Amino acid sequence: MASSIDIFHHAQITKLRDTANQAYRKSNYAEAVKLYTYAIDMALSRPGWEPINLVRDELSGLYANRSQAYMALQAWPEGMIDAKASCDCKPVANVKAWWRAGKCLAEMGRWEEAKTILERGLDVEGKTGEGGKELGALLEEVQQRLLQKSA
Repeated sequence: MASSIDIFHHAQITKLRDTANQAYRKSNYAEAVKLYTYAIDMALSRPGWEPINLVRDELSGLYANRSQAYMALQAWPEGMIDAKASCDCKPVANVKAWWRAGKCLAEMGRWEEAKTILERGLDVEGKTGEGGKELGALLEEVQQRLLQKSA
């Protein structure tokens, strides 16, 4: 069943994602957000007969990318929501999304929530490897802020 996906739909989503990536690289973050949003809407409208793992992987990447664009705009709540959505779609092998969720929460001063999500990310991703180190470093920063807050 190699043809169990709508090739035309897939090509449109890929084109939107690639165009959004180009807009992001050119620092046109608002345009990138708009294009990622169109791609997400298209991915969510995939036919029900398509493989769910394809849809989840696709949405995970799109939400993670839109989260990054929101972060570039310093739109922390939106960035956090998209990063969490990316983690919900694909919890494992998604270090960037876990980090972005924690970073957005930290930027909003929501230290306890940042700590919780970073710890969850470390539980899922593991503490070793480059991604684990990045999550651990941000967690350390968050824990320092919590200590300062309680002192």
